[in-house]
Amino acid sequence: MLGFEEIIFIAIVALLILSPEKLTEFAREIGKIYAEYKKAKRLVELEILYGVSEEKLKEDLEKKYKELEIEVEETKAERSPPR
Repeated sequence: MLGFEEIIFIAIVALLILSPEKLTEFAREIGKIYAEYKKAKRLVELEILYGVSEEKLKEDLEKKYKELEIEVEETKAERSPPR
């Protein structure tokens, strides 16, 4: 685990090696890479723990969404006053 001093040292070295403009671009790219890593990790966990692939999960969610949409329409039709 990195301590506060190590993080400060790394930040100073990074600032010296990269200019402030490039440092922000670099940090942004690292953030994107980290987000992709977390997404991939979540998908792998779903696959391993539950045996559910991303495609199957999407199909099930779309099916449930359509069912709920139909129920909402039926409920609206029941509640609307007759003309």
